[in-house]
Amino acid sequence: MQQISLIVNEHYGDEIINLTLPEKWKIHTVEMECKDTPQSNDNMIRTALDNAVGVSNIEKQAKGKKGRIVITCDDLSRPTPAGRVFPFIVEQLHNAGISDSQIFILGSFGCHNPMNLNAFARKLGDSVVAKYDCVNHNPFQNFKNLGRTSRGTPVHVNQEFVSADLRICISGVKKHIWAGAGGGGKAVLPGVSSIDTILYNHSIIKGRRPDDRRIWWIKDNPERQDMQETAKMADLNVSVNCVYNHRRELIDLAAGHVDDAWKKAVKSCYKAHDSPSAPESDVVIVNAFPQADQDIDWWGAQESLREGGTAVAVHRFTEGKALLHYRAEQMGAPWQRICGYPTKRWPVKQADRIIVYTDRLSKRQMLAYDDKIEWLTDWDEVLKKLMEIHGEEASVAVYPYGKIQFDAKKNPLDI
Repeated sequence: MQQISLIVNEHYGDEIINLTLPEKWKIHTVEMECKDTPQSNDNMIRTALDNAVGVSNIEKQAKGKKGRIVITCDDLSRPTPAGRVFPFIVEQLHNAGISDSQIFILGSFGCHNPMNLNAFARKLGDSVVAKYDCVNHNPFQNFKNLGRTSRGTPVHVNQEFVSADLRICISGVKKHIWAGAGGGGKAVLPGVSSIDTILYNHSIIKGRRPDDRRIWWIKDNPERQDMQETAKMADLNVSVNCVYNHRRELIDLAAGHVDDAWKKAVKSCYKAHDSPSAPESDVVIVNAFPQADQDIDWWGAQESLREGGTAVAVHRFTEGKALLHYRAEQMGAPWQRICGYPTKRWPVKQADRIIVYTDRLSKRQMLAYDDKIEWLTDWDEVLKKLMEIHGEEASVAVYPYGKIQFDAKKNPLDI
């Protein structure tokens, strides 16, 4: 037998698991372009923050500020290495004469479920939650009405964010099917906006049709442009955008103006996460790392599986797929339940068999998929089924970081 190694359980150990496959199977592992890119060292992070793009850096903007300073971070549904960057932002604030008592942290996660102490500590570190007030954004109350965007979106933004003397957002950049890419103004909308603002942006503004949605579409993307406009209306001072590798390690950083710095980071991430597709294969294995909280990205299997092949997803995550998302609970999920879950996904249309290898079974997750999909918790059982179907010789493609991988040749950056 031969083995493939996969990282699983992001934020909860980032463990390595080894999966066995038959000796004669031909394995093609799809790696990202940034595979050999070194991590950003302390000097690189300081340099990126010192040389802010399009605006003065944090230290210069913070000088003379007597009120509260807000720093936002995303939650554990994003791989962003916010804890790596946070100390250097604080360093700049200290250099400007800002005291620790002025600084507070606001979770920027839109209408996701709130973060507890453990979640903030996993994102930022134990020493940070011991020293700074960590606050949850509430999408249902405590807003400042800033008017409407040019597309009609009501701009209701977290009152504590708007009233701060300086607003700094830490974000991560990755592919995103609606917003083109993560980061930038997305930290404000949906990040710290009201449920009404989020729903308008996600559902009503012109151009929100299924065929409009694609990754890396930035220019003229109405939802993304609406996010950027909202962030500027909320007077976001510094957008800190992290580019990370397949191990969630920081490899590039762009801080500054919500448009200019973010676009610089997007271009860097686009090159870093590029993963040229594998050839057509009998079996395709896609790993939900590093964003298993939000289910499985089947792109690799859709791209590389031959007609009649078998798609296998690896979904191993301590917390399981997110059970609570306020937008879903307000809109789609109740309707699905009332109707008896009429929509059953078969996510890889050319597959004859689909198997999900998971460490814990979730009926709610299963209900979103076709009943013929097989959910297994034992790799030996998965392997037995694969060998029964494909025999001793087969081709297999592996996408080890499926939630952030993409093929640049087939997904152009339109920025």
